[in-house]
Amino acid sequence: MIDDIDLDSDDEIARQNGEPSGVDIVDLEQVASCSGVAAPTQAGFQKIDARKSWHWQDRSIWIYDVRAIGNYFSQVTGWPPGSVGVWLSVYFTFAPQPAGMKLDKLGRWLPPEHMGHMRMHLDCRLDQSRLVRHFSNPTEQRRTDLWWVDPDGENADEVAGDIAVSLFDQGLPWFRNVSDPRTALELVTADPRGSLIKFQKAAFLARELGDEEAWRSYDYLAEAEAVRLGRSTDRAIWYGI
Repeated sequence: MIDDIDLDSDDEIARQNGEPSGVDIVDLEQVASCSGVAAPTQAGFQKIDARKSWHWQDRSIWIYDVRAIGNYFSQVTGWPPGSVGVWLSVYFTFAPQPAGMKLDKLGRWLPPEHMGHMRMHLDCRLDQSRLVRHFSNPTEQRRTDLWWVDPDGENADEVAGDIAVSLFDQGLPWFRNVSDPRTALELVTADPRGSLIKFQKAAFLARELGDEEAWRSYDYLAEAEAVRLGRSTDRAIWYGI
């Protein structure tokens, strides 16, 4: 059941931040009304804005975020400014509530996508090779994390349909998988790179799972890395304890 739909908030936020809105670049209202609303509606998301949606689970919040690339990225790469990417993230509700966290009218947390503990992007399934073959940068020709949106919005329905397919085939299985704290911990610790964020994340997941040895080990690593970087070691901020 959908609790709330707001088709205007994202454009207003974009204007306030000086970012391109649907009116600035292309008829993104058309894209947003399909890819930003229809797909998460069918997937069971409960609060749906023009390009952002949230779905509340017992211990996590699923976040769906459709982003237009905007004018600057367009000028640098050649993609039309209305082209979009779709980012997903899972925010664990047993993490401490950050200062300034927005709430909906029912008092539920509305974390932005970038604050999610687990993140990924959807992949475009459309053949866009004829559209990008003139790009001078081979990396831009190969990328699959963007959907080409014509400046006149003519292909908006095709884009919306492919985003929906990608959400159901790729996104929902990922959401279900990483919403399990044990799976999330395995994925976090499998990353060979060491970082403060990795150690903090692994520590608080292990603590939630009751794995005392892993919790202490990663908390120790997090503290050492925070000291090295000159960051706070306040466990109340990190873990809410």
